[in-house]
Amino acid sequence: MSSAHGSHRNMFCQLDVLGNEASVETFFVNRLLAELGYRDGQIKTKESLEKLKVNEGRQRKLYRPDYALEVDNTVRWVLEAKAVDESLLPFVGQAASYCHHINASHRQGNPVTHFIMTNGALTEVYEWDRQDPILTLSFKDFDGVSEKWVKLKEIMAPDAFASKGWALQPALFESSMEIRRASISEINSAFAWCHKFIYRRENYSYSAAFMEFVKVVFLKLLSDKAIHASPDALVLENGSLQIPAEEVKFSTAWIEKMEGESPNPVADVQFSNLVRQLEEEIRKRKKKRIFSQGEILDLSPETIKGVVAKLQDLDLYSMDSDLNGRLFETFLNATLRGKDLGQFFTPRSVVKLATRLADLQVRRDHVDTVIDACCGTGGFLIESLSDMWGKVAANQSLSAAEKNQTREEIATQRIYGIDVAKEPALARIARINMYLHGDGGSRVYQLDALDKRVRSHATESNEVRDEKEEFKEIAERSGFDVALTNPPFAKEYARKTDVERQILDQYELAFQDSGRTRKPISSLKSSMMFIERYHDLLRPGGRLVTVIDDSILGGDREKRIRSYVRDKFIVKAVVSLPGDAFQRSQARVKTSVVVLQKKHHPDEEQTPVFMYYCTRVGIDEVARQRVLPIDEENRRAAEAEIEEVGRLYKDFLNGHPDDSWIVPPGAIENRMDVKACLPSAGRNVEKWQAEGHEVLSVGEMLRPAFGVVELPAEGETLVDRASDVVIPSESDELVTLLRVRYDGVAEAGETIAASDSTYDVLYKVRAGDVVISHINAVHGAVAVIPDELEGLVATKEYTVCRPRQGYHPYLIWQMLRTPEARADLLLSSTGMGRTRVDWAIVAQLQLPVPTVKISEAAIKAVEDARALERKARELYETAAQTLGSSLNLDNKEARALLAAFKPPR
Repeated sequence: MSSAHGSHRNMFCQLDVLGNEASVETFFVNRLLAELGYRDGQIKTKESLEKLKVNEGRQRKLYRPDYALEVDNTVRWVLEAKAVDESLLPFVGQAASYCHHINASHRQGNPVTHFIMTNGALTEVYEWDRQDPILTLSFKDFDGVSEKWVKLKEIMAPDAFASKGWALQPALFESSMEIRRASISEINSAFAWCHKFIYRRENYSYSAAFMEFVKVVFLKLLSDKAIHASPDALVLENGSLQIPAEEVKFSTAWIEKMEGESPNPVADVQFSNLVRQLEEEIRKRKKKRIFSQGEILDLSPETIKGVVAKLQDLDLYSMDSDLNGRLFETFLNATLRGKDLGQFFTPRSVVKLATRLADLQVRRDHVDTVIDACCGTGGFLIESLSDMWGKVAANQSLSAAEKNQTREEIATQRIYGIDVAKEPALARIARINMYLHGDGGSRVYQLDALDKRVRSHATESNEVRDEKEEFKEIAERSGFDVALTNPPFAKEYARKTDVERQILDQYELAFQDSGRTRKPISSLKSSMMFIERYHDLLRPGGRLVTVIDDSILGGDREKRIRSYVRDKFIVKAVVSLPGDAFQRSQARVKTSVVVLQKKHHPDEEQTPVFMYYCTRVGIDEVARQRVLPIDEENRRAAEAEIEEVGRLYKDFLNGHPDDSWIVPPGAIENRMDVKACLPSAGRNVEKWQAEGHEVLSVGEMLRPAFGVVELPAEGETLVDRASDVVIPSESDELVTLLRVRYDGVAEAGETIAASDSTYDVLYKVRAGDVVISHINAVHGAVAVIPDELEGLVATKEYTVCRPRQGYHPYLIWQMLRTPEARADLLLSSTGMGRTRVDWAIVAQLQLPVPTVKISEAAIKAVEDARALERKARELYETAAQTLGSSLNLDNKEARALLAAFKPPR
């Protein structure tokens, strides 16, 4: 034992024998309880006590104290023991909450009157409903004669409890209220109802109704937060919270109670008090503005009461941190629609993946400073907060006081957000979000982050000017360790307006080098500008983790952007996201998450790059409101994929990479997208050959029916298809266009005059032709022309082929539609958006040739299916004719009416 404790002794033991919790219990607590006069049967040790859910910050955990002391077979007080060097303060709340729960179970009074906290060196006595000790004893006070020892025996001996009975509080729980956990779909439904209710009753625009709704829900969240912190809150078996009704302010009962004092108490009392409180914090420079000075809750009493009635029973604060952190995005999803959502939403799993790749550092000697300069409602900010707080909690080298201090530092000084949007004012919503999570939000700014000079304007208030100056000073003085972000894909800055021209003039990327001169570019996407802006904001070695449009990584027109990236950053990682990752915001754009590290000096060399292609991240965030069972399955799959990517990337950073996910520096000299750099077409050819399969190119099994002149192979007869070529400029014949679906079925499309076609040539197809879509072959759009579709015309967006001798069209059709063939076509395709494959690419595709037995079985299966399809069509026609003729449902007059009045297509 440390000599700091000396060799002091009291009536129970020497101080230096006290070490861990077990020694404190053995040498101090057990002897103390005996000296107080408790028999063994009155002392209940930890193992015999029931675990109860108690408060720990805003979380709840199962807990039981080390001892409970009984008098007359009823627990009257509890004791919590700690190691001699351990602080008592962090554990007071748990013990108090445990006492509250025991008392709440006794409806006729409060049997538990006290609890004791001790580590042997310090002992504190508390009344059950107070957070400050009524008696504090040092180690030496336990000498048998000190005033404090005498006082302790007076209030804690068994006789003291037997003599005074219980303090009755019969009315405490006579009127209670429950708030219950709600599912995502239930919350979405309630939000949508409330928004529509406000919109219709108050005649507001959708955006204005949303902002009033935000005010009401802010009050609801504050009310729920207070309920969770209340020692009177009782956790029921179903997870709901029971609370005395008089403590709940967000309720119709509270409104009715206050209506005598104010006609609109929620607006006039609760919201007004909130605004005054926030104004005081703004005045003290502790918070940024959430509501305008003197702002009111501008809803009628009836409307507010209706919204309160809809929400009062739901527990919004108990939602898991993931949903809670994105609560206001849920608001937006429930109230706004359309492509505008693209600026608000990053799918939840994409946020988690990016945060995992950011590898945020929280150490005793360093805590990362994080920025999202287009933060929206704060999704990345909340996820950063959650990630960093989790690392604080897991750091066993930190004391409880150090953990609390570090958590506060992270919330108030280490996470920065910026957003320029004003309708709705997303920065203010992000401030609300952060305000409710660790009292943050003081570092969220409403300004245009792309204006490097952060200029103020004459029309702005002093408060706005101060806010801009504060951010400018922070950015210039210290910079940031990590930028974690998803810039808007589509927004552009153009030189058409003075404001945007002045901003573009600040950017290196807004000029094209042309010999000795720099030529200004007329417009630039903000997503490209943010790359340069974050480079300015980051410290040397700082990390930019951003969602990025794949066209920037691989498009021909974006080569100079990639050149800038290679000049200014080390590319650490590129993780490809599925094409449907942003389906919720209706953004049809292929994206990736990239990790870029700002160079310390210009000649710093590129290192190997971690690359990965995700298949599940992002698709768990669907556009529809209704929640289906598949959504939970997709969410779990996305979480598993995030875990896998995070593990692989961590191994890469630690120097133990899985080489199958690493590319050399030279691989990104041109394109940087995963598809171009990591996988390669034909990766299974050697495996097939090793297994004894013959491997041929598609060009050795198919030949184009048009446009390619070649000599026939031995025994092969070439058919002249010149008569099947239609030149629209020379023909007015009616032609029916061919369509090929993703499921490999050919069908008739629109019938037009050939001269109306926008193509300069059309090709008539014949039965047995194999037709390959240039645009959608990777989706399976390859078909064999059946007899009934012979004579339809294909455009130049298809390659029409004939099988070479010895190869059946059904066999080649099936092989081209396999996942392996389509994956290789995708890897060989051109274009960053729509993945085109022309005949030159298809002809090079290599595939294994099946044995005669396998080929015959596959061909017969297709022929049998085609026969069944024809039989099914015949049966459909027979059924229709039977009904039509027997009931006169198919007649000349009906057909004439359809021809005369059917609407245009």
